[in-house]
Amino acid sequence: MEERDKNTLKRISLFAALTPIQLAGVESKMMVMKLNKNQTIFDTETRAERFFVLTDGQVKLYRLSKSGTEKIVEIIQPGEVFASGVIFMESKRYPVCADTMQTSRILSFENKQFLGLLRESSDTCFRMMAHMSKQLRWQMTEIHKLSLQSAPMRLIGFLLENMKPFGENEGVIKLDAPKNVIASRIAIKPETFSRALKKLSKENLITVQGQSIHINNVEELTWISSI
Repeated sequence: MEERDKNTLKRISLFAALTPIQLAGVESKMMVMKLNKNQTIFDTETRAERFFVLTDGQVKLYRLSKSGTEKIVEIIQPGEVFASGVIFMESKRYPVCADTMQTSRILSFENKQFLGLLRESSDTCFRMMAHMSKQLRWQMTEIHKLSLQSAPMRLIGFLLENMKPFGENEGVIKLDAPKNVIASRIAIKPETFSRALKKLSKENLITVQGQSIHINNVEELTWISSI
């Protein structure tokens, strides 16, 4: 395993729950995947036998409606775990699809081995449960936003959550995915996303420059989001 991979795993709470001996065992069966842009990692027909850590690139998790419409569930960035929930699922298939959005490098881990570690150690099991509870809280927050907030409010929330809070680029959001992908991620139609951006720009709350958005008035946007 490369040194950077070891450092990445140390920063992830899922792996922080393991002892050095347990982690070494997991690393021994780890697989490294190098994929080009727009390659499928898994879909809803794939047996859910592994979970993943992205080290380079970008991955989208999505579902397809019966009509073939794609709904983005989450955009995975380097250093993040995805599909870890399948470790405990009774279902034998992944509940979503995963494709690369850029050339990507991914670490892949065996669910069966992880479950074995949990059965061997109750302490490890409780630490793992703490990790899963954090994920659940995040997912519940996302459900709250999507079900109760209007489209413009979701956009404002996205901007505030992703802006740089300090330094030279304070108040700047660099869109790391196409606007239609981000729109799908926050459950807004692309045309609604564009209209909301134009409205905020017209009110001089933001300035859009290509893939960068500068928040001109953080305090006012924060106040609007709290209404």
